[in-house]
Amino acid sequence: MEKKELDQLYHLLRRSSNLADGHTKGPGLKTTLTPGEQVSVIYGLCRHLLAGGDYSALIRFSMLYGECFLVDPVYEAIRSRGWKPERIVEFGAGLGWLGRGLAAKFGMLPTLLVDKRPWPLIDLVLDLEFDVDKADMFNRMKVGDVIVSSELLHCLDDPYEVMADFAKWPTAVLEYIPEDDDFRDSYSTQTVRYGAGPAFRIDSLRDVFKGREITTVDLDPFFLMLIEPCK
Repeated sequence: MEKKELDQLYHLLRRSSNLADGHTKGPGLKTTLTPGEQVSVIYGLCRHLLAGGDYSALIRFSMLYGECFLVDPVYEAIRSRGWKPERIVEFGAGLGWLGRGLAAKFGMLPTLLVDKRPWPLIDLVLDLEFDVDKADMFNRMKVGDVIVSSELLHCLDDPYEVMADFAKWPTAVLEYIPEDDDFRDSYSTQTVRYGAGPAFRIDSLRDVFKGREITTVDLDPFFLMLIEPCK
């Protein structure tokens, strides 16, 4: 790290520390978490990154970030496309912030939150990389479902194979594809260290949904793709 980066790191950690006691400037985050809970989430992220990995802490941070900065623009993008979901189905849901947040925005729609790990509030524990689980999931899908996911596809060995069987449903996917090359490199190095794939390039993410109409929304450092169902 360069001196400027280390100075910035120290500054941001100080701000996080001050937040716990209410000594912070600005409007703060749009979240239901108390300042103390926000600091706990940030501490957990540091533990995940610096002390050997804590995946539950990572998904808590993802929930905080997603609720604050991603749910609203994803909702607006889906609504602008004219999709009218009757149920939100989230693949790789983790703590389900995206699926539940969208369902609330659309008027308390039902949700089906799916993950291979039994996180709290998950409706269905399935690993979509196994054919039997994928077939089970396919049989549970309904007309009017909209599939959503966040930072799932780079964790799959073959995202095209997993998603191909669900091509008849509209799908919204979020992936971390930052414009800043340093952000991309640090993210990719981290994810590969923990057994996932590197950050997508936009073209390679498009290839997962080859042959389908795609609308893109830049939410830097995230990238949103809205994929129309196959005709």
